[in-house]
Amino acid sequence: MVFGAGGFLGARICALLADRGIEYRGLSRTRSEPFRRCDLTSMHPYALDTQIGMYKPTVIVNAVGATLGEPADLVGANVIAVAALLNSVRDNAGHARFVQLGSAAEYGAGQHGTSLDEQTPPRPLGPYGITKLAGSELVLRAQRAGWDAVVLRIFDVIGPGAPESTLTGRVIRDLRSRQLIEVGSLDVWRDFVDVRDVAEAVLAVALADGKLPPVLNVGTGRATLARDVAGQLFERSGQPARIVDDDQTALGAAWQQADITLIGETLGWSPKVALDQSLADSWSESV
Repeated sequence: MVFGAGGFLGARICALLADRGIEYRGLSRTRSEPFRRCDLTSMHPYALDTQIGMYKPTVIVNAVGATLGEPADLVGANVIAVAALLNSVRDNAGHARFVQLGSAAEYGAGQHGTSLDEQTPPRPLGPYGITKLAGSELVLRAQRAGWDAVVLRIFDVIGPGAPESTLTGRVIRDLRSRQLIEVGSLDVWRDFVDVRDVAEAVLAVALADGKLPPVLNVGTGRATLARDVAGQLFERSGQPARIVDDDQTALGAAWQQADITLIGETLGWSPKVALDQSLADSWSESV
């Protein structure tokens, strides 16, 4: 069962499952075919119990989450939804593997030139990172109690269909609609990973045999300056646009780069989609 199936990550995970002929059930907050409606922040526990009890899943993937909004919205999507899902899984599918899609924002900033591994103490900088960490801690607490549970700390996801809450989504939107591209500070370094690689990582975790580490990073192992990513999209567009960034509006931590050694050694996973290809595909799909 994939919760958050209508979102950027959830939809790509479901598409990959369908391509591989793997039976799944997608659930989404919005009424979008072919997914069943399910809002973890507001639905009655009995209704959620009925859904999970009906399908008896072997794997639960929680792709529900919010990156923007008021603190109450972030708490609802990133903490309360996780708690509701864990409670229902405990009572109706305690045998299932629980895969939580966490975020690199849980780590906070890294030291320039270094990589963040799974042993790095989390020090989130803002409401999004704090609420994502709180949700992940609920899952890790369950894991320590004997659950088959894994948190994937996913770095900056890009690729075809990226929403406007992402750097590439905002830049592409502005390139398509106007001549002025307004973003936060572009003098930050991020580990940009394609959504298709992320879906492959989730599938590898879902299907793996045996016990897995409680936390696994999903990234590329290479940090790229956000200004360079925006510049590549600008050049690809051929648009007579101008990029205006605000040094006072930071996009979070100044430096983040994933150490992906553990997921490679555990599952044999590594990213396949190069940054240039991801940006090219993102621009092509937006045409």
